[in-house]
Amino acid sequence: MLGSGVLFQVGCKPDPDDIYPQINVLQPSIGQIFSNGDTIKLNATFSDNEQLEKIQVSLMDQDNKPMLATLSPVATANPFSFQSDYIIDDPLLPGGVYQLRFQASDGNNITNKFIEIQIQELPRRLLYPLVVTRSANSGLGVWALENWKTWRNIYSSDGDVEGSAVNSSNSQFYLCGRWKNGLSALHLPDGKILWHIEARPNPVHRWVEGVSFSWPMLYVSYYEGFICGYNPSGNEIYKSEIFPTAIPTKTVFTKNFIVGSFIDELSSLKYLVSFHNQGGKLIFSKFITDMVVSMFCPGSDDVVIFANAGGVGKISLYESDENTLLFQHAFDEGIFYGAADMDKDNYLISTSTGLFWYRLSNNSLSKFASTKANTKIVCDNTRMLVYAGTGKTMDVYDFPDGTLLESYDLPDTLINIHLVFNKN
Repeated sequence: MLGSGVLFQVGCKPDPDDIYPQINVLQPSIGQIFSNGDTIKLNATFSDNEQLEKIQVSLMDQDNKPMLATLSPVATANPFSFQSDYIIDDPLLPGGVYQLRFQASDGNNITNKFIEIQIQELPRRLLYPLVVTRSANSGLGVWALENWKTWRNIYSSDGDVEGSAVNSSNSQFYLCGRWKNGLSALHLPDGKILWHIEARPNPVHRWVEGVSFSWPMLYVSYYEGFICGYNPSGNEIYKSEIFPTAIPTKTVFTKNFIVGSFIDELSSLKYLVSFHNQGGKLIFSKFITDMVVSMFCPGSDDVVIFANAGGVGKISLYESDENTLLFQHAFDEGIFYGAADMDKDNYLISTSTGLFWYRLSNNSLSKFASTKANTKIVCDNTRMLVYAGTGKTMDVYDFPDGTLLESYDLPDTLINIHLVFNKN
């Protein structure tokens, strides 16, 4: 028989931890102003009655989304003093008011402390021109204009080149060949190969038909009839459906679509094809009679098209969401060779009779400058300059006056011109 004095031990719940971590931020100060590229000095102390399990510091936008990398130091003491540099290293970060979120957790309780700061947007500026050339012995060269005086070779190859493009924000330059060269991403300005995709063999040995860059992806047109998109790491992120029996050449990115110009190699029939820019589904195709030279998106789902037909140039507006092509302006003085956009309203056109200027808003076409035929052209809209090159010469013109400001001798025969900025 058990005595009445026997005690039964019963488990008890521990007292709940209702004490939240404390955060004391010494740097930066509230309202401090920074510029893109600056280093934010962080200085904060975290403490709690329990062991600190997690500490984080993040830059948040007004919708409380993280905008830069999150710092996650390990608390080696309690209180824990944290000092670090936080670099604003995204050249595309918009200017405005942001919150630095300091967060601490003891496993049960989480404390957030927000320090409001202001970040000024990084102004877009031209760093240097980049040219692709071909020598007499078929050697391919990529050259950067160093200090605006000397052409420095950053890459050489004996292969073919079909297209090239620049990703300024990630300091990358892309080269691809039509026949045997693969797709390569070069780091700028040193020309080191970051990644490479080998050419895929097929019965006629054709591979890439063109490349273009639209942030944040490189779009590649393949001979087999589809378009792929690659991120800066070289990963395939996008692939369109195949448009059968035709080859994609030029591409342009709109609000909802990727629009490609296609040519049927056997019949020479030409098409405009719209793919959804997320899933790659083929939405529309439209038969056209014109040979597309250049395409640009002035906004929404419209596409400005510069093309040739019957020995003359034609400017049209393709409404990709409606699959309609509207003729805008004829060019009776020759044919188009290429075009470049100064902005969404102003376009410079290289023709067989010189440089011309097209303004979309009033549908006007006028002589711009030079009588040089069939030049490669690009526009610098930060300084309102037009770069035009042919042979072994590159000229620089003022916009909109068309005054010749400078001429540069090139190291070899020009294939293409690009401009490298501090951001796209």
